[in-house]
Amino acid sequence: LIAVLASNKQQPQQESTPASSVPSLRPSSVPSLQPSSSSVPSSVPSAQPSSSSVPSFVPSYVPSSVPSSEREFALNILSDVSDVSLLRDNTTPQGKAFEWILDTDPLRLAPADGSFIQRFVLAVLYFSTGGGSWDTCNAPINVNSLSDCGLFFRIGSAWLTNSPECDWSGISCGDGVTRIDLRGNGLSGTIPSELQHLADLEWLRLFSN
Repeated sequence: LIAVLASNKQQPQQESTPASSVPSLRPSSVPSLQPSSSSVPSSVPSAQPSSSSVPSFVPSYVPSSVPSSEREFALNILSDVSDVSLLRDNTTPQGKAFEWILDTDPLRLAPADGSFIQRFVLAVLYFSTGGGSWDTCNAPINVNSLSDCGLFFRIGSAWLTNSPECDWSGISCGDGVTRIDLRGNGLSGTIPSELQHLADLEWLRLFSN
């Protein structure tokens, strides 16, 4: 009995250690089986993109149909007048007229201007009929030049200058272009279909060329 009591006295009782409410400052080498949550956002970006099956209810503030530039806006305006592929090709009369009215024309008309389409159409006519090689009234080297020229007793300015298109020699206007008279002026090429978009056109005189 004395031996048993001595043995029990030598063995200290094991006390259970209560769980600490203070988090450890050292990371655990054992992965947690439960996801952790924190009210403080992480400053480290996630390596994987987040995905959600719930669609956003916030609409986009920029409609996709809005042109990204004035050039695209002009293409949209003129797509009803000329084939867009021709407008994008600067070797065609349509492409040359498109580049001229956007980049070279000293008037710098906005695509929404009421005269933009008829000025473009006349530029297409110019490039389609060998403009630059006409007998007279060719576009001058200086686009700001107001050099006069005459066709059949009507004095006007050379073509593709900074004057209004209704002042170009051979052109008459009311509310829009009503007459085009370029007879006997050394034109060569084809009559462009874009002329059909001159709604007020009554006379077209291109003979003796």
